[in-house]
Amino acid sequence: MKTQLIYLNDSYQKEMDATILEVIPDGEGKFKVLLDKTVFYAMGGGQSTDQGTLTSSVWNGDVYQVMIKDGELWHYVKAQIAPIVGDIIHGVINWERRYKHMRYHSAGHIIDFALYLLGYSPKNLTPIKADHGKKPFIHYQGVVEENFKEKLQEKVDELISKNLNFSWEFQTLEMLQKEAIYLQPNLPSNKPLRTVRLESVGAVADGGTQIHTTGEAGKVIVETITQQDNSTIIFYSLPS
Repeated sequence: MKTQLIYLNDSYQKEMDATILEVIPDGEGKFKVLLDKTVFYAMGGGQSTDQGTLTSSVWNGDVYQVMIKDGELWHYVKAQIAPIVGDIIHGVINWERRYKHMRYHSAGHIIDFALYLLGYSPKNLTPIKADHGKKPFIHYQGVVEENFKEKLQEKVDELISKNLNFSWEFQTLEMLQKEAIYLQPNLPSNKPLRTVRLESVGAVADGGTQIHTTGEAGKVIVETITQQDNSTIIFYSLPS
């Protein structure tokens, strides 16, 4: 990938200066822009895309979507004219939107770590996918033969009240295997993997943006748990 992904090391950086590497027309008044570095998170892993603005001394555009296509991160921009390859631009993300998505994303991890501490994951429940958008949920393969919603809520509340630290680093798959509470299938072994760690609990491989502490999530409510066909879906919300 030609773009340095700043957000993988610093989820709280809101702005950057970058060089335009490539521009591709993408319809009337729309362009795909490739940069040498970015703070804009690309949609993936259940977390929504960042939005914001790109500006130079002679040009400005609105970033409405960011996606990784064919191994490159593209900023999808609405603008009256095309930006110029080689120009230096200033990028600013919509921080209110980003921070909301960070809180929802980390809240999903808090639920996941709570399940691990309760002994349900990964023994009974193996994570399949998650969505941290408008109706957030985590989808697991497997079921638990009991009503565990109250126990899960209590453990989630406990983790939040302790205000535990989230931290992240890049390490090899071999190193991650030693501390991961579970490993997602098909993780690459030929490059460093981003590891997200919750203080005193454990670690998982993850490429999304995270808050600094569990307390930053605020109140996390386990709304409903549905189980059928060897599948469990946990819906949750953040009221504030």
